[in-house]
Amino acid sequence: MGVKENPGRRIEINRLKFTYPGIDGHPLSGSTPLIDDFYLTLDAGDCCLLVESNGAGKTTIMKILAGKHMVEPHMVRILGRSTFHDTTLTSSGDLSYLGWEVSVCVCVFFFVLKELMSYSP
Repeated sequence: MGVKENPGRRIEINRLKFTYPGIDGHPLSGSTPLIDDFYLTLDAGDCCLLVESNGAGKTTIMKILAGKHMVEPHMVRILGRSTFHDTTLTSSGDLSYLGWEVSVCVCVFFFVLKELMSYSP
């Protein structure tokens, strides 16, 4: 991938670590993270396909990108903003998420990033 003119027009996942929380909102003591030390950077126009076995964390990564699960603000950035902590990403319509299961083993996800979709390098 080449160098892009605007580094703010990207999706960045940096050292993502995620463990499902217990009832108190904190990970259970001694639990193993579902996702540990995951990196991904997508610039405008880039595509990515997540392929892994059931239960490996594909849906969880998509939900984290959509701001549905809380992670540290520096771990996931879209358009330079934290997806969970900056609710203007979704309320402005800059980020939309639609996910559903079409069969037992297949999940389909759509992310629409208005600014990324309209960007032409």
